[in-house]
Amino acid sequence: MAKKPVWKQITPRHYAVEGGGHRIELRYEGAGFQSAWGIYADGAFVHQRPGFMEARGVALTLLAA
Repeated sequence: MAKKPVWKQITPRHYAVEGGGHRIELRYEGAGFQSAWGIYADGAFVHQRPGFMEARGVALTLLAA
């Protein structure tokens, strides 16, 4: 059975999860009405999503790939 990913809160606007030798980070990027969560895989920008739960789902998908 695979281990459940454990999220680490670095700041209220920065989260990280590790697994399979990869680190996925979610960083809130405030820009007024265009604010969104940036998703970074091993330090490289991958996606941007407006909602935290949506960004978290993308991060978990990347972690499983």
